[in-house]
Amino acid sequence: MKRLLLLFFVIIFLNACESDDRPEGVLEKKTMIEVLTNVHLADGYASSLYSHSSRNTIAAMYGSIYKKYNTDSLGIRKSLEYYSRNPAELKAMYETIVKNLEALEKEQRLIEEKKQQQEQDAYNKQQQRLAQQLKLKKDSLRNDSLNKQYIKIDTFKVIPVKRWTFQQMLERERMRKQDSVRRDSMMKARIK
Repeated sequence: MKRLLLLFFVIIFLNACESDDRPEGVLEKKTMIEVLTNVHLADGYASSLYSHSSRNTIAAMYGSIYKKYNTDSLGIRKSLEYYSRNPAELKAMYETIVKNLEALEKEQRLIEEKKQQQEQDAYNKQQQRLAQQLKLKKDSLRNDSLNKQYIKIDTFKVIPVKRWTFQQMLERERMRKQDSVRRDSMMKARIK
């Protein structure tokens, strides 16, 4: 009889220990973490909107959360009440929720940084194009002015034919060399 009584208490004790059965309508722990993460995101978004003009938007957000997890506001409330009976478990759940929200924030920050980098790259490319166009315009103006100088330098003086003395021939040769040096330097400047 004592054995039967002892067996009866052991069965009841094991049954009580195993009784992690959730009442009907209470969400699983993992699902509850996801639901609360989405609810907190929706709350944050709703707090940034004007309340009069965005009631339908806020209701639609919460409706989509309820539909996604096949629950409603009463189911979430029941689940919160159930999990709040065990504060250590609820604290662990909220630590996971905070990590999820921080990961989402980090991901969003990376997306924003990438978008800003793309905008900065596009701006830099546009500035480079404008600088290149300005340089081409400057170069074309410079080439035009060089061509005019070249034309001025390139024109030869007409020297009347007369008797040449040795001294005049040397002078004429020296002038030709100077003209050719000028022409060469102008050609080099034009090539650059």
